Amino acid sequence: MQTEFFTSRKAFAKLNLHLQVLNRRNDNFHNLLSIMAEIGLSDLLKLESFEVGPHEKSLDVEIINSGGGCADVLKDIPPDENLISIAVKKYLKALSLGGYLRFSIEKNIPSGAGIGGGSSDAAAALELVRTALKLRQEEPLFSAASRSGSDVPFFLKGGVAFAEGRGEILQQIDSVLDYPVVLVNNGIHVNTGMAYSSLKRGYDNIYTAGELQQRKNALYSLLGEPLQWKKYFINDFEKPVFQQHPGLERLKSQLYDFGADFALMSGSGSSVYGVFKDYHSSRQAAEELERGGNRVFLINMECRKIND
Repeated sequence: MQTEFFTSRKAFAKLNLHLQVLNRRNDNFHNLLSIMAEIGLSDLLKLESFEVGPHEKSLDVEIINSGGGCADVLKDIPPDENLISIAVKKYLKALSLGGYLRFSIEKNIPSGAGIGGGSSDAAAALELVRTALKLRQEEPLFSAASRSGSDVPFFLKGGVAFAEGRGEILQQIDSVLDYPVVLVNNGIHVNTGMAYSSLKRGYDNIYTAGELQQRKNALYSLLGEPLQWKKYFINDFEKPVFQQHPGLERLKSQLYDFGADFALMSGSGSSVYGVFKDYHSSRQAAEELERGGNRVFLINMECRKIND
């Protein structure tokens, strides 16, 4: 099967509105309880060339850098370590297919920022390949996503979702979130392994099953009230990461000083964001932070109901 596509798909970033690390697992990963929400910052992927056949064929994935505000990050990622290549190869091998695929990517999401740029690119690539193959079954796609990275499954659906397990157990949330967001990412590298180890989680879960469900119900009930998020929504990684990078904690405080209803670090860092009540106040905050020498993204959290 050989064709030229030029089929494109946006790969959106995400924010962790809430992120708890519950316990260590026997596989040395950790169980999480998180709320993830897509935001308007995106990369653009194109599947430019697609030739697949029986699995006896070699399997090669080429990724072309086509620019974007964060294009430089692609230079530091070996092709075989790019999540796009990893996910697509896992998917095609599961289907007993080989061949050659060429993607181009316009990179606008910062790398290593805690907002899922690499994972979103991988999910978008998987969807492009499934479309090219004219396949509908979801299990091989989801399996490839889960084996490629903990956040990749979320981006197959997007929107707003509870994420549990390593992040691959998802429950879509039927909710409308539409708020301006000021995201600050200054390129600080956070050691994720250090962040996890600093939490010193044991193997026992901090919640019983009933307590976990109560916690989820409470968080869900607050989704439409950003002013309440400061009291109840947390990120367990903030304490160890802020100790290592106190400038990130200062950024969070500044976001509140500039009028954010809610501010938090996303993922294991190093992006810090503020949710604002209106565009005017968010724009003022973004301008003040930029004047302070920060790299700022003024974007929207635009998550609609599942059936919209």
